[in-house]
Amino acid sequence: MPSKLDQGSARGRATTGEAKAAYLTRIREAALRQFAESGYDGTSMRDIGSLVGVHAGSLYVHIKSKEDLLYQIVGGIADSGEVALRQVEAADVGAVDKLRMLARIHLRWAIANPDAAKVFEREWMRLNGAQLAEVQDKRRQWADAVERIIQSGIDEGTFREMDVALAALAFRSVLNANYTCDGDPDVDGAALADEFVGFLFNGWVAPGNR
Repeated sequence: MPSKLDQGSARGRATTGEAKAAYLTRIREAALRQFAESGYDGTSMRDIGSLVGVHAGSLYVHIKSKEDLLYQIVGGIADSGEVALRQVEAADVGAVDKLRMLARIHLRWAIANPDAAKVFEREWMRLNGAQLAEVQDKRRQWADAVERIIQSGIDEGTFREMDVALAALAFRSVLNANYTCDGDPDVDGAALADEFVGFLFNGWVAPGNR
């Protein structure tokens, strides 16, 4: 049976771990805000430290580099998007409904998290080496899944024959036109998603489904 001293030590370690995690979250949030405002190249560790309230050198106790911060932010967003995408792909609905679901999820998130949306779309290519390759692979997986959904719509006769890769690119481009919303609380993400995909579907639907 653990002694009171052992129990106290365990609680102390847990508290310390929680404090470190909370502090790292503060650093990431500060970096995200600064990356969105000034861009990755225009952001210094001093800028991030100023937002956190510490000297830049103190940040390196918790992170490896500014690039590692960007990787943590972008990689985390990509992982969350992958989970949502798998849920959409597994849904027992047709291609149109799957794309509408995906658009709603993405736009609701982007409107609620404008800084994250900007950094994810604009700054990921500042990564290098293995980190860049990993993020590129995750983005490619997302695009491949959208292509599969569009192809299923063609196969089921809902969409006309078309260049699937180009259609997937158009879908992503339409979704990423959300920057004009920039966190506006009055914007309805679901309604906006339906409007956006409606523009695309008008050109995609097979003649017999018009």
